[in-house]
Parts: sequence; C-alpha cells; structure tokens
Amino acid sequence: MKTFALLLLATLLAAPVSAQVGASDYQPMRVIQTDKVIFPRRALDLGITSGTAIVAVQIDDDGTLTDSLVVQYDHPFFGERAADAVKRWRYEPAILNGQRRGAIAELTFEFRSEGIVLVELSASVFIEQRRYQLGPDSFRYSACSMRDLDRIPTPRKIVKPDYPPELAPRKATTISIEFYIDEQGRVRLPAVSVATSRAHDALATLALNAVSQWEFEPPVSRGRPVLVQARQDFNFEAKP
Repeated sequence: MKTFALLLLATLLAAPVSAQVGASDYQPMRVIQTDKVIFPRRALDLGITSGTAIVAVQIDDDGTLTDSLVVQYDHPFFGERAADAVKRWRYEPAILNGQRRGAIAELTFEFRSEGIVLVELSASVFIEQRRYQLGPDSFRYSACSMRDLDRIPTPRKIVKPDYPPELAPRKATTISIEFYIDEQGRVRLPAVSVATSRAHDALATLALNAVSQWEFEPPVSRGRPVLVQARQDFNFEAKP
C-alpha cells in the first residue's frame, strides 16, 4: 500500500505585514514540520480522496505552542489530523526589531491521496459513505463572520485596558484587535498587525491583555453555537 501524506501548502500570518515594516525589522515565525501527516484512512473508506483544513496556531516568544484552533475543514477527519499535527510540530518565534516575539499564524493543510486502495465496507461504513455522497457540504466547517450570526454575542465579561497616563500617545490612536469567539464564548487567539505592534507596542499589549480576558454568550448561527471571527477597536486618547 502506498503512503498517503500531506503537503503543508502555506503559512499565512494572521495579521499581514504592513509595507512600512522592512525586511530587516521583521522576520515571521517559522514552522518546523517534524513528521508527516498521513491521509486519514477513514476518509478513503468513504471514497474521499482530497480535502483541506486550516488551523490557527499561537506561540509565545520562546516558540512554545500556547493555543491552536481549527477554523476550517472539508471533513472532520482532515480537521482532526491537522489539529493533531500542529501539537507535535516545533516552532520558532517571530523577530521584530531584533527581539523574539510571540505570533499567530494560519496553517493551510492540503490532503491528497494517491493510488487505489481496496477496502471491505461494513454496514456502518456504507451508511456513512452514502450520507457523505448525498450531502458532502454538510460535513464542511468554517468560522463565521458577524453577519452570519442570529444576533451579536452578548458580553459576559468585559475588561478595559489598564491605561497608565505615561503611556498616553501624542495623538489619538486606535488599536484594532482581531480574535475568534469559540462555541463556548471564549476569546481565542487575539492578535494585532505587525505594523501596529511595531508602532504602538505598549498600547497593543494593553489591548491584547484586556481582550484575552473577555467572555461572551456562545455565538449562534441558525440556532446552533458556532466559531466566529471578531474585531474590537480601542481608542486611546492623546496626551492633554
């Protein structure tokens, strides 16, 4: 039997690098793929020969994985394999102005099988195969946007940035935080752009620390809890 392996297509920064950030100022985090990811045999049993999954990962300034979140997949089999892989791999942190920095990245997995595999279908596998053939889209999963929700999630806990006067900027400054709200209402993977971190590092850290403590009622779409992408802007007033 042939080996069914995975190709890691791309590592995409969750927060894109601004043109103001020069190559000498910034180096993105690196992923060290320590082993192959085998194509899920269960998918082959269902006649599925390809698929994708996207996992967002967060590392600290030592390169330690601190959180990971499956944000999209064609079938749960692929999401499970990708989620397991990122926990086994190693990472190197980003470098910003000569300093090691934690980072968030989205890893895109492309699964492709090769060859022909003969399998003996049990009754349960046959039923599952028919379900997939009749409704393949029903197995797909991805994070929602706010417009997809039945209603805007209600905050259960809001923490404001601890804003000492000495950090007040010379002019009014807006810090935008991108994050996910998971099916339990928890904030996951809050991030700012590299350009924002470079220009307003202290204020960005205050905003990130505040958002990471927020909690919401579970976001709901069509009556069921979902993962949703969110954004919060913090407006810091200028020095008087």
